[in-house]
Amino acid sequence: MKILALDTSSSRASVAVAEDDRILDVRRFDAPRGRGAEVFAVLGEMRPQWLGIERLAVGIGPGAYNGLRAACALAGSFQLALGIDVVAVPSACILDVGDSRYTAVGDARGGRIYRAEILNRRLQGDIALLDHAEFQSSLQDGCGHPVFRIGTIPGADFLPSAFPDASILALVGRHLPPTDPRTMAPIYLKPPHITNPRPRLVGLEF
Repeated sequence: MKILALDTSSSRASVAVAEDDRILDVRRFDAPRGRGAEVFAVLGEMRPQWLGIERLAVGIGPGAYNGLRAACALAGSFQLALGIDVVAVPSACILDVGDSRYTAVGDARGGRIYRAEILNRRLQGDIALLDHAEFQSSLQDGCGHPVFRIGTIPGADFLPSAFPDASILALVGRHLPPTDPRTMAPIYLKPPHITNPRPRLVGLEF
């Protein structure tokens, strides 16, 4: 099976192509604050490698709102255009680490930190949303396995850093059942912040 995988949930985005259990190509690039527009250029450059794909795997977060929206839109477009299966995987499950069991933590903004428990590339339970006091307490209590931070977390620079990686997603996604495209959506831990337009001033002409 030939599979295209992409993850734009963090500040380090990636795209990979695999056939069976062999990685054919992988590209990693910076995407600060989810500005992953470069993914379109990368997909264009990698077109010879991904032509003929039978499946697409996409990381659905948690992560940057813009990056997640772009990734899911791309996955839906490929599914409609090519009629291929799409597999959606939580991005915390595909960190570039060798541990089978680990905890992934990331900045959820607004003074919150998310915490996800992973075993054999599968999410265990729900993703917890903690304030900084709860987060520090959870670190002191310990969990018996490694804790990796995705990106920068205030006061947690001592934790080892790791990022989701499309090459891992490409290998994992081959063995997972397809996701129903009607229910596929990014993992949002909080409602997106939306700035409402200013009210129009009636009666003024310019």
